[in-house]
Amino acid sequence: MKKVNWLDHIANLLVVILGISIAFYLESYKEEEGNRAQERKYLESLIKDLDTDIRALDTLGIFNERISEALVTLSEASLGRPYGSDTALMNYMFSIQYNPPFSPQRTTYESLKASGKMDLIGSFEIRNEIVELYEQYYRGTNEYDASLNEHIRDFIRPFYVKNIRFNSSQSISPDFLSENEFRNMIFGYRYLFIAKDDFYSKVKERAEEVKYELEEYLDK
Repeated sequence: MKKVNWLDHIANLLVVILGISIAFYLESYKEEEGNRAQERKYLESLIKDLDTDIRALDTLGIFNERISEALVTLSEASLGRPYGSDTALMNYMFSIQYNPPFSPQRTTYESLKASGKMDLIGSFEIRNEIVELYEQYYRGTNEYDASLNEHIRDFIRPFYVKNIRFNSSQSISPDFLSENEFRNMIFGYRYLFIAKDDFYSKVKERAEEVKYELEEYLDK
């Protein structure tokens, strides 16, 4: 009987096992590196989107300050307090005809969500914060904008068309200020707008926090 060289067989088996293990390791490493590269790409894109959103909220904050000033002045004027010139009054009435909306950059987030690649982001906490920002904070701005746009459409503009009389191209008659309909309408608008402006400030603060945390995560 031919003697079996078990040592040689075992050595060959170990070589095969080692080769398969190395192949699996290299494939796994390649996949992991690819996932890390994709994660970085998505996070860098999200950071750019958030930077754009924060700058947009800064700009909206300037517009909102002007509208808030007009609403405060008009609501106080409806109680008989001074409002300035008739020209200023006309400018105030023009400024409350439009509610500038916040339109966040959602392309990267929606791509992550639709492709099912949210798990590429290794940190569970970071994933949750991203989802919270887009699904709660950003969606909340849509709700506020929708409420204010309805108020403008249903009350402000119809009242403007029916009750505003122009004295000239530069001024309007202030008679409407004493009407109870105007007083109720403008105070309602004022407090809706204050609530929206406060929420926008919270959204900007949260967007800045998430952007900072994404940058910190990438630097690790």
